[in-house]
Amino acid sequence: MTHSLIKTTLGAMALLSTMACTTNYYDEEKYNEYIKYNSPVDSVDQYHQWRLTEERSYKITANVSQDVEKVMLLTANPLSSTKAEVMNESVIAKGESKWMTVSVPMIQTTLYVALVDKDGIYYVKSFPVTQTEVNFSGGINTGTPIGTLKPQTYSYIYEKDFPLVGDYDYNDLVFRIGVEHTTPKQVVVHVTLSAVGCNEQLAGFFRVMGCKYDDIDSVTTANGKTFNDNLPAGSKNFVKSYDLLICSTKNQPVITVCADAHWAMDPYQSIMENTGAIALRKYYNTSLDASPEYESRNSVSQSYIIYFKDSTIAENITLEEIDPFIVKNYNSGVYEVHLDELKASQVLYNYQVEFRIKDLPWALLIPSDDFKYPLEGVQIGFYKRTDTGVVFSDGAYKTTGHAFGAWVENHKAALDWYNYPDESQVWIF
Repeated sequence: MTHSLIKTTLGAMALLSTMACTTNYYDEEKYNEYIKYNSPVDSVDQYHQWRLTEERSYKITANVSQDVEKVMLLTANPLSSTKAEVMNESVIAKGESKWMTVSVPMIQTTLYVALVDKDGIYYVKSFPVTQTEVNFSGGINTGTPIGTLKPQTYSYIYEKDFPLVGDYDYNDLVFRIGVEHTTPKQVVVHVTLSAVGCNEQLAGFFRVMGCKYDDIDSVTTANGKTFNDNLPAGSKNFVKSYDLLICSTKNQPVITVCADAHWAMDPYQSIMENTGAIALRKYYNTSLDASPEYESRNSVSQSYIIYFKDSTIAENITLEEIDPFIVKNYNSGVYEVHLDELKASQVLYNYQVEFRIKDLPWALLIPSDDFKYPLEGVQIGFYKRTDTGVVFSDGAYKTTGHAFGAWVENHKAALDWYNYPDESQVWIF
């Protein structure tokens, strides 16, 4: 640990101690001072929504001579790219038109639509993301995919210390989540837990927005198991319910991913006999240190099969309707950590918190299935200006012109920052 980091940490501890002396008392002046002292970026764009994606809808017309059965929207041409991801898919017949909704990364300029016949032949056409109606009256490529098509998948990275600031390495918990439409009424949400970068118990859930609890017929897992199987006694008093499907405070469906992220990563670890608690809560996949508290493991995955009662609702579920969040203890209460635009949701728990301060968020959605998150203790981006105005950029994402800090200062700039890691400061497994 560098001298500057030690100094910053001690200062943060002193400010935090001052703030926490009076339970449930909010001191805006001290909180402002605390954030200014600890924020890795001098200036935060106050218009920031912390979004790198947007939801768009397209009208697809299957004006082809062939009998087709399915339509797909994709991120790349499946006939020439092995990285094409399926953004949404549905049934369609020759001559039919269908509106489809997808989540589009803001840096994406071109999308691809494919019609598929009964023999598995793809009829593919590209179009600009700004074009809302697409037909097949020319410019069609025909063939079969050169690789296995996977569902569109995003990374979700978390700082656990809400409502206080964290260390900004965004690896306290890392999810990879993809959405797949398998039948008109069925949506499969694929969840991978890639990292747990803390030694505190965290729980993970995802809410399905754009529908009500009663719109879902059932939820199962692909293998009949869950991350809560054989959960130790010491982990069982953390969340209200361990049911796979639970109802939110606003009558929306919530799926339980894990009641204890450490147990999900390693369900065979040592348990203390007297308390039933996990003996050592390790940092998983965040550090290469040889210390016993750090461990490298394979990611763990589970697929949640959601059966809707109405196909219209199911077909419009995209990654924009998935709200993954973590649950943690703070100040004798239970808090939820959401993406910034949803941070006041209080899906399962009610608590009081001030939202007047606008600085870096506690969770980020990254439109990438293999986003390289920072190593333990490495800030995602450090962006400060000297007295002469020259920018000093450091951290895991510091590339000039593509720095995380440049995006923080201007929500329209450096929208591709997540594609430019300093590979010496990120986790590569």
